Amino acid sequence: MLHNQSFMRVISAVTVLVMLPFYLLTYGIDLISVSGRCEEESSNIVGIGAYFRSQGVTADDEGNLYFSSKTTLVKTQADARGFVAANYSAIPDELADNYGIKHIGGLSYYNGYIYAGLEDSKVWDHPIVCVYDAKTLEAVEWFELDDEMHTRGLPWVCVNPENGLLYAFDHSKNPTAVLVYDTADSMKNVGRVELEESIYSIQGAEFCNGILYAATNDDTQAVYAVDVNTGKSEKLFDRNLTSGSEGEGMTFVEKDGETYLLAMDMGPLFINANVRWYEFEGQGLE
Repeated sequence: MLHNQSFMRVISAVTVLVMLPFYLLTYGIDLISVSGRCEEESSNIVGIGAYFRSQGVTADDEGNLYFSSKTTLVKTQADARGFVAANYSAIPDELADNYGIKHIGGLSYYNGYIYAGLEDSKVWDHPIVCVYDAKTLEAVEWFELDDEMHTRGLPWVCVNPENGLLYAFDHSKNPTAVLVYDTADSMKNVGRVELEESIYSIQGAEFCNGILYAATNDDTQAVYAVDVNTGKSEKLFDRNLTSGSEGEGMTFVEKDGETYLLAMDMGPLFINANVRWYEFEGQGLE
């Protein structure tokens, strides 16, 4: 027993020494933009951990977080670190083999399930909504949407918990409309709302108090509020990340009795993922 404990201490020490340069490098790079960024709290994830947190994020009612990479799903504690569950091959074989699906995008939690946008990336023939059990992270069903309405894949989806409807935009770069689907009726298309202004390069979105909030990878990695009834939108703030960083998905969490907008990004060297908490007081479209 003592031998095993000593061995584990050695392994832990070696791991710290190996990872320390990466921590220092990514921390230093992130400091470059600190004076211009929106005020935040942040958690920095380095190395292989960044891969598993590189696309979408959502949160359940108990405070757990769910992250996607291009092919994996992981469930973590509220601090975005320790794994609670993981599916390291989250694209079902049928979708990969028959539809060429190879990319998991933005996520949204609803009623015990994770809804994810899946794509045959760079082909754009098969926009798929895949539904996963939030406990096991295993796929339970999937639905193919109309590729004439989704002309550039399905980089993200989000579900409004107030009505169970799933929302997506018609185009990942310059969307012109909000498309609405019924999760209780085989993802039937039940609406389309024209946007007053296009929002560029949305990476993920989530609802809060009936308003859709969308995080982008535009020039300033801005976050927008969207009224899905009228199509009106409003910029909330610019994240202003370090040059070369990539803005990713977002969600909402409760922390110390307060609501926070949680948004994630990949650093410019793509060896670290930053999970950032922003104070949120129900802003926008008032």
